[in-house]
Amino acid sequence: MPLVKNPSNIDNFLFASGRMKMYRAGLAGSYTKVTGTGGVASLANTGGFHMNINAGSSASGTSKIGYFDPTAALMTASAGKIDYSKRIRFSIGGMMYLASTNSVIRMVFGGTGNATDAPLAGVNGLTIKGFGVEFALQSSVIQARLIGFNASYLTPTSYTTLTNGFGLAASDNRFFGVVIESDGAGNIYLYGADSSINPNINIGQAPLLTLTGGPTNDTSTNRFGPEIHCSNSSSSPTASPSAILQSTHWLLDVQ
Repeated sequence: MPLVKNPSNIDNFLFASGRMKMYRAGLAGSYTKVTGTGGVASLANTGGFHMNINAGSSASGTSKIGYFDPTAALMTASAGKIDYSKRIRFSIGGMMYLASTNSVIRMVFGGTGNATDAPLAGVNGLTIKGFGVEFALQSSVIQARLIGFNASYLTPTSYTTLTNGFGLAASDNRFFGVVIESDGAGNIYLYGADSSINPNINIGQAPLLTLTGGPTNDTSTNRFGPEIHCSNSSSSPTASPSAILQSTHWLLDVQ
């Protein structure tokens, strides 16, 4: 029987990010910014991970990595503007650790950029048009909520326990895979599943969380995204290390 080559399908890559080992895609430029004791934000290959972010051990400690100036023909209407009328999907896999109850891991489009610290935990995670997701330790479980900013900061979804054991052992460095999406019509989605001690994650293709009222056009001068934060609050973290994210790969799709 002859072999049949399956057609290339971007969804196959987006929703398989929890299973990939070395595939990653990037944008034209990147930056890192750290404040506080023990913070780390590195895009160098360290321990097999291409992305290493650690909030550190001090009050108001933040660390972030980000990308800017994406391909103008795909994601921006012009230099310096993210075009939110397009369908934007961001997929990432790696390992996540949260042990402090007043720290947060955040993934956003519409970040604060290369010159400004990431927002602290406990404050609005977006200050300009954009969308994203926040992970926090709630009742000893890593939970997630969607955030967005249009004309103003949207009321986030409630922190929600995700499916199939995502983050149920928060003190373990857990493998994860998630997709966040802005569909161009104001709807923001989070997909994810199967947090595990093994790097073999299946991301479900039905959204786990939905937030409406998100941005639908490019009337913003902010060009920063994706941007990933590990942030403590203005008080000392309740555990150290407080919040860590490590990733070998991510993928961006804009239609």
